[in-house]
Amino acid sequence: MAALAPSALLLFCNSILFISLFTRMPAIQVELGIDKAVLGLALLGMPVGTFLALPLASRVVERLTPRRAAALMLGLLAFVEPLFPVMPLYGFVLCFIAFAFLRTILDVSANMIISQTERTTGKRVMARSHGFWSIGLLVGSTFSGWVAALGFTPVYHLGFIGGCMLMAAFLVLAITPEPEPGEAEPARRRGIFVVPNRAILLICLMIFGVAISEGAIYDWGMFLIRERIAADPAIAGLLYASFTIGMGFTRLIGDHLRGRFSPPSIVRGSALATAIGIVWVVNAGGYTGAALALALTGGGVALIAPLAFSTALSLPGRGQADNLAALAMTMLIATLGVPPLLGSVAEHAGIAWAFLVLLPFIGLTFLMAPVATGRSIRTE
Repeated sequence: MAALAPSALLLFCNSILFISLFTRMPAIQVELGIDKAVLGLALLGMPVGTFLALPLASRVVERLTPRRAAALMLGLLAFVEPLFPVMPLYGFVLCFIAFAFLRTILDVSANMIISQTERTTGKRVMARSHGFWSIGLLVGSTFSGWVAALGFTPVYHLGFIGGCMLMAAFLVLAITPEPEPGEAEPARRRGIFVVPNRAILLICLMIFGVAISEGAIYDWGMFLIRERIAADPAIAGLLYASFTIGMGFTRLIGDHLRGRFSPPSIVRGSALATAIGIVWVVNAGGYTGAALALALTGGGVALIAPLAFSTALSLPGRGQADNLAALAMTMLIATLGVPPLLGSVAEHAGIAWAFLVLLPFIGLTFLMAPVATGRSIRTE
C-alpha cells in the first residue's frame, strides 16, 4: 500500500480539483449570465490548454523528474482553481486554458509514477491507482453538494479546495520516491509534437465512444441531474456521487478483472454498460433509478482509461512519456469539438439529447474491441 500511496494521492487530488469545479459550474454559469452554448465554447479553453501543454509535457517531466513535476503542477493548480468564480468571461476562458495546461503535465507525471511503481514492485497498480481518481470524484461531489446546501458560494468552496491542494503538493514531495539511477529515459532528438503511430491511433479509435461519454458526464452531468431529476443541489450532488461510486468500485477491482477476462471482453462490457446507463438515466423517473443508472454508467467508463494508459506505456520504440503525450494529443484532436457541440445540442434540443447522441460512438467502441488484444495488455 505504501508503494501505491504517491500515485493514489495524485489521482485523488486531481479528481478533487476537477469535480469541485464542475459540480459548481451551474452556479458559476448563473453568476456569469451565460447560456449552455456559450459555456460550451468557454470549455474549448481546456483542449487549447492541453494542446499547448503536450509539446512540453514529456520534456518538463523528464527534466524535473515525475515527482517534482507532479508536486509543482498540483501546487500551481491550487492557485488557479479559486480564480474561476471571480473572473469575467475572458478570464474564465483563460482559467480553463491554464487549468488544462497544468493538469496535462500532472497526468503525465502521475502515470509515469505509476509505471515506475509497477517496474519496481512487479505488481499491477494502474487500475487501483485510477480507482483513487474515482474516490476523489465521490468525495468531491459529495462535499460539493454539502457545501452548496449550506449556502457557501463557489468562491469560498474553491478557495478551500485550493488550500487543501497546496498542502497536498508538499505531501507528494515527501512520500514520492525519486527514480532509481538508470531508470530515467535518455535524452533524444524529437520534434515539437509527438506523432501518433498506428497503435496509438487504433487505441484512440477504440476508446473514443466511452471516453467522450465520460467527458459528457463530467461537463454536463450535473446539468442533466438538476434539470431532469433533482433541482436541489444537495440531492443532485448525492446522485452525481452514484456515478463516482460505480466508477470507483470497478476500478478498485479492475486489476483483478484484467486477470480474469480478456481485454476485448472488458471493452465490450464497458461499452454495453455505458450505453445502457445513459439510456436509463435520461429516462429515469426517480432518485433510485437515476442513482443506479449513473452507477452503471460509472462502471462502464471505469476501465477504459487504465487500459489505454497501460497499452501506451508498454508500446515499444520510444519513451513512455512520448507515448502518453501522443495518446493525449490524438484524443485531444479527436474530441476537440465535443464540449461545445454537446452544449449546443443541450441548448437547442434538450439536455437529454446531448447524451443520447453519444450512443453510436459507444457502438464504435464495442466494434473496435478486438484492438485490445495487443500483446502489451494481455493477462500475464
